[in-house]
Amino acid sequence: MKMAWGALGLGLALVAPACSFGSESAATILVDYEHDTFATQFNRYFPDRVRVHPGDTITFRQTWTGEPHTVTLGALVNDVLEVTKPLIEEYGHLPDEEIPPKVFEEFFAAEGQLPTAFGDEGPPEGEGPPEEGAGPEGEAAEGAAGAEEAPDAEGEDESERRLPGTVAQPCVIEQGGEIPEDGGLCEERELPEFEGTELYFNSGIIPFEGPRGNVFDLKIAEDIEPGAYQFLCSVHGSFQNGTLEVVSEDESAPSPDEVNQATREQVNEVVRPLDKLFRDAQDGRLVLGGETHTGNFSGLTEGFTSGLVNEFVPKRIETSVEEPVTWRMFGPHTISFDVPEYFPIVEFLDDGTARFNEELEPPAGGAPEAPEPEDPSKPMVIDGGTYDGSGFWSSGLFFADPYVEYTLRFSTPGTYRYACLIHPPMVGTLVVKE
Repeated sequence: MKMAWGALGLGLALVAPACSFGSESAATILVDYEHDTFATQFNRYFPDRVRVHPGDTITFRQTWTGEPHTVTLGALVNDVLEVTKPLIEEYGHLPDEEIPPKVFEEFFAAEGQLPTAFGDEGPPEGEGPPEEGAGPEGEAAEGAAGAEEAPDAEGEDESERRLPGTVAQPCVIEQGGEIPEDGGLCEERELPEFEGTELYFNSGIIPFEGPRGNVFDLKIAEDIEPGAYQFLCSVHGSFQNGTLEVVSEDESAPSPDEVNQATREQVNEVVRPLDKLFRDAQDGRLVLGGETHTGNFSGLTEGFTSGLVNEFVPKRIETSVEEPVTWRMFGPHTISFDVPEYFPIVEFLDDGTARFNEELEPPAGGAPEAPEPEDPSKPMVIDGGTYDGSGFWSSGLFFADPYVEYTLRFSTPGTYRYACLIHPPMVGTLVVKE
């Protein structure tokens, strides 16, 4: 897997020829992106570098793909990215086994200075990038009240699923201040203008719904010093980063239309290989890592730095009772039937803190737990058993490099809709005949 430690991410008409973002913002930066032909996910900002003036307002507009994001700036972010970005540029295209151990140590030592979804230990061993969703800021998920003290079904302590308050909620820490060590909320959660002198300045998880759903406006102070101010996503870390280049008023900055053009160019560049993956999978000639793949697919990717196709291919499958159906799962997904009403992957509690939703990851409805892989370099093979067509059933959230091979049988004829719990656009239909 290419750089699992960060993931964490045709022609000229790939992106609409024009965007309308309103007149108050000097520039709009897209957070994530979903293609209009197939569902995608990019843990990226588009464009990832923008020149602005003091006093400008920058609008960060999120595309809700199921992934939560933040916009996090400050001196601490600058310091971290000075270490991690060169490592990503030099080693980001290599498989993990070809990267010297000291690179991982240096990378995580730098990122460990920041509050992130993984803290200072990096992603859990054997797992890909985090797949979290976000609830509206300040709102508690249904049933969350009072759950802080209870362990989950597997006995996991509640604190192990908590996100630091400094990640989940808005947070400003001035120079000389300290990041709360207990994962609690910042004392200052009202975001002022960004002056560039702050130690840590975080939007909090951008809500996917509500009055300001999917929008974060960053106001640049009039008296900010010109210079490069880097930003990243506190959920996905250094791999999702960008730069605001603040220049004096007598220097030029791009117009909103020019920023949109830069966005189109960057999006087209990263979508192009995914478009080929998607078309090849539809045509039954998908080649990944020198291996030709046929059959059914649950997601497609060539590495998280290039993005994900969040689609079941094909979207409609026909089978017979007790006939096995097998998906090859590229990227972290679930295969779930009789899915309940959408619930976010990150749920906000009454006290303003947040946690990963315990209902999303484990198998449900009688589906088996994932086996321990005998050889991590080979596909993870899972026999999901038989689904009788009634009630909520979920494979659970799985990820393996190079992929998961998941097989399921159906005991009852019918037409069943299924979905990935963590990627709302990712749905399919399965027709079971006698």
